[in-house]
Amino acid sequence: MRDKNQGFTLIELLVVIAVIGLLSSIVLVSLQGVKGKARDARRMHDLSQIRTALILYNDAYGNWIETGSGCGYAGNGNGWFNYRGGSYSKAIVDCLIEAGFFATEIIDPTGGRTSSPTSGFTYMKYHCGTPTGVYIYAKLETEPQDSTATDGTCCPVCDSNYGMNYYLQVQ
Repeated sequence: MRDKNQGFTLIELLVVIAVIGLLSSIVLVSLQGVKGKARDARRMHDLSQIRTALILYNDAYGNWIETGSGCGYAGNGNGWFNYRGGSYSKAIVDCLIEAGFFATEIIDPTGGRTSSPTSGFTYMKYHCGTPTGVYIYAKLETEPQDSTATDGTCCPVCDSNYGMNYYLQVQ
């Protein structure tokens, strides 16, 4: 039997610390998956808000921020949703803010404003030129990458070129 005044041995303390370390590492690994799912839920919600804003914009102005709008890549209303600079005289989101459909900028939870095939997360908009051809895209981090994820949309290469694996058809 152990004497009531005797403390823990060094080995007992090391075992307890090791068990605590193991349990905390398991919790931290599971939290990473939860954080990714939370960011993906935010992305889906953001696309839903963007869809609503585009529908309201179309109701007010009779177009989907298209060619000649001055927004997006070369002013044609397509491309990265938040990007400013280069061939983008005005970001697509800026047109929606100026029209009063957003109070502030909506950006990806990671802060992405533009992307490349290897660099991260952001939103995109494309218009095919048909009444039902307006799409918005996002890259979800908990969904697998698939080279056919955006087939049948305005940007069938958005999956392989930019990593987009989720989209909504606006109309």
